[in-house]
This record gives sequence, structure tokens and C-alpha cells, in this order.
Amino acid sequence: MRIDTFDKLIEAVKLAIRGLSSDKDLQKKMSVYGFTPQSLQQGIKLLNVVELTGDTREQKSREARHLTHQITQERQTTQAVFRNHVAIARAAFREEPLVQQDLKIDKMATGNWGWAKQALDFYKLAPIQMARLQQFGATPEAFQQNQAAVQALLDLRAERQQRKGKTQDFTQERNRKIKELRDWYGEFRRLARIALKENPQLLETFGIVVPSGPRKRKTATE
Repeated sequence: MRIDTFDKLIEAVKLAIRGLSSDKDLQKKMSVYGFTPQSLQQGIKLLNVVELTGDTREQKSREARHLTHQITQERQTTQAVFRNHVAIARAAFREEPLVQQDLKIDKMATGNWGWAKQALDFYKLAPIQMARLQQFGATPEAFQQNQAAVQALLDLRAERQQRKGKTQDFTQERNRKIKELRDWYGEFRRLARIALKENPQLLETFGIVVPSGPRKRKTATE
């Protein structure tokens, strides 16, 4: 069996563990060459860790996709409300550019998240001009509500970044465990070839291909 994919590695390791666990005589043969019962337990532990972290990784991936979708949806809604409030303020102070500058809305921020900081600045300053803004349809409650929504959205974004960092650390640790498992299986495979060199059929039950010897060349008299 060629161990060129993760799934094949897991399959091969399970074959090795199952075969060794059920055959005490084989364990004794392998122990002679340094593959002890402790080595078997190490493989079992590594396999369990790798499989468990695989399930955890899938869960983390689902959570990350859900959080990204939530951020996208809430961002669209919150940004649209902010733009509407900016339109109200610009209408209220269309003849007063200095007030627009004071409210930080004389020009819209660029970048994917520049608008969020601009929104927090605007909502912090807007109460000073609320009497005028109310004449154009604004309400303190609506401004406060969207101010809270912007802050909550930024908190979600920060949480996503924090999770991303933790996921990267988790992935690196899992990759180390996979390498350890691959090394463990490589050692088992190497020693099994020595311990079972007289029993190639048993080797093949572990998925270890035993190369056939060179074919005998025909002589001229044959």
C-alpha cells in the first residue's frame, strides 16, 4: 500500500494496530527488534489524537464559516443603516460643510472596514446636533441602536481574527501529530519487514507489499 494520502496513512496504521493487538506472538517477534508493547500503545495514542483533532478541525471550520456568514449579513445591514443616517445628516447640514467635517461625514471612508470607525465617530458626535437631525427624520434611538450594532460587528470581527490565530496554532499542532504518526508507521513498517521476512503473506495483510525476486533468465538451452 502506498502511503501517499492522509486517508491511506490512517488505514495503514489501523491495519498495523489491529494486527499487532490481536497477535501476541507477533508482538514478541516485533519486540525482539525494538518495537515493544509501549511502541504499540504510542501508535494507538497518536491515532486517537489525530482522529480526534480531525473531528475538532471540521467543527472549527463549520463555526468559522457560520461566523463569516453572520459578519457578512450584519455588516451589509449595519452599513446600509449608517449610510442612510449620513444621508440625513448631509441633508440637514447641506449648507454647512464645517458641521459635516465636525461630524466626520464630509467624505466617506475607504477600505473594507474604514466605514466602521467612521460610523463610531459619527454616532459619538451626532447627539450634539440631534435637534437639527430630528427635523430631517433622525431619532436618538435609531442612532444609538446602530452605534451598538457597529460596535457589536467590530467585536465579532475581532473574535474571528482571534479564532483564526487559534486555528492556525491548532493546525500546526495537528500536523506535528500527523508527522509523528507517519514516523511511527514508518518504523513499524521497517521493523515488520525484518521480523516477518520469512512470512511475506503476513506482511501483505498489513498492506506491506513484498517485492518479488528477480526473474531467472532463460538460458540458450531452455
